[in-house]
Amino acid sequence: MFSVGKKISFILPIKGVLQKLKDNAQKTVLLDATWYLPTDTKNGKKEYLESRLPGAQYFDIDEAKDHKNPLPHMLPPADEFASYVGKLGIDRNTNVIIYDRKGFFSSPRVFWTFKVFGHEHVFLFPNAFNAWKTEGLELETGEPRTPKPVVYEGAKLNKDLVASFDDIVKVIESPDAAGVHIVDARAHERFLGNVPESRPGLASGHIPTSINIPFTETTAAGITAPKPEEDLEKVFSSHGLTDKSVPIITSCGSGVTASVLFAALKECGFKDVRVYDESWSGYGKRANEDSSLLATGP
Repeated sequence: MFSVGKKISFILPIKGVLQKLKDNAQKTVLLDATWYLPTDTKNGKKEYLESRLPGAQYFDIDEAKDHKNPLPHMLPPADEFASYVGKLGIDRNTNVIIYDRKGFFSSPRVFWTFKVFGHEHVFLFPNAFNAWKTEGLELETGEPRTPKPVVYEGAKLNKDLVASFDDIVKVIESPDAAGVHIVDARAHERFLGNVPESRPGLASGHIPTSINIPFTETTAAGITAPKPEEDLEKVFSSHGLTDKSVPIITSCGSGVTASVLFAALKECGFKDVRVYDESWSGYGKRANEDSSLLATGP
């Protein structure tokens, strides 16, 4: 659950991270969530094995997924999530601090995953590597530390944070009645349908009624960190998102950068935000078979 009342940021600067490690190192786990697009030659797990923040464990979104679903890195069943994070030394009361090597790209996906399964004490650490080095702190190299496995209890999928294809169809068929904004995080040319999708078998275009806010509009140059909250407010306002009580569904290619928008929207205080887990990797296949599901152009 996200707290109500006075807003407390879940995005931590380096000082906040170091304070949590100082106050309760035994109950704090750093998670490296580095992941790259299939078109990238880099490998997040390989980079983690080469160097990492001291004591960090690696969260692989291509391992902690629904292995029975052919779509990329769909949310795992609750029991499999619990088993996976338990092996990383994480229990229900652990402070989980998530970072990725790019800065603010794949870590929000893992943040959202923890939130979906009800983990309360989870934070994002943007621009972690640069911040760590700026403080004069050393990275850990060599063999990663092996955590002591623990039991993660009470994992249960929170449907209020996840959108399905059926949810999308309801908005398409009756946008005014649904009262939901669908926000697409993909690049504008992909949204318009002007360029082919990199994954085979996917239509080019976007979900009817959706609006386009490329996730890069919400991040600093180089995707190192989210923009300051006041700048995020301006971005969302410029796209007509001013009422923070209106439900929002974020979508992208496969649910990763939709989670960047999820984090940015929640940081700004939007109350009802869901991620369309299958995103275009699933929707684009459906639209390839049913043109009524597809829109192109502005």
